[in-house]
Amino acid sequence: MKKTAIIFILFSAVWGSLFTSSILSGLGTTPLPISKDTKIMFASILPQGWGFFSKSPRDSLLGMHTANAESLDVLFPTMRMENALGLYRKGRSQGVEMGALSMQISKKDWKKCKNNSLEDCESLAKKITLNNKAPSPLLCGEYFFTKEEIVPWSYFKYSDSGTEIKEIVRADVKCFKK
Repeated sequence: MKKTAIIFILFSAVWGSLFTSSILSGLGTTPLPISKDTKIMFASILPQGWGFFSKSPRDSLLGMHTANAESLDVLFPTMRMENALGLYRKGRSQGVEMGALSMQISKKDWKKCKNNSLEDCESLAKKITLNNKAPSPLLCGEYFFTKEEIVPWSYFKYSDSGTEIKEIVRADVKCFKK
């Protein structure tokens, strides 16, 4: 029993010091000084850093909406009842495809929208064609790609969707099944 307690304390001390040191090396100037060499060492051991956890909640979002009934349904975000609260994983694959398709949209194709709702912005959208090169495509047909901003929490109750559409493009997504 005593041996197990000693191993637990040593294990906790090692991992606790690693965790604390990685946080301190990721911060800027702090009252606890860490040498530049130590910061470089932790950046090489833990390259992810802590920036992953501090993404700005005000960053814009990429959205995708079906443009007509012939298009395959968009199943994300995955935390919806239609996706069994995330257990149905097809929506996650669609998110990857959406990202790959969005890389084909040039900056000049996006049209600004001032009215903030999809219905108001649809007529402004420029129509383009995209090729879905996925081996088993899940997104085929016409879609609206949108750049959306999250409504600040203090105004959320005055918003219908929680986001405002700032830019839009209409894409005819062509699928080539292999």
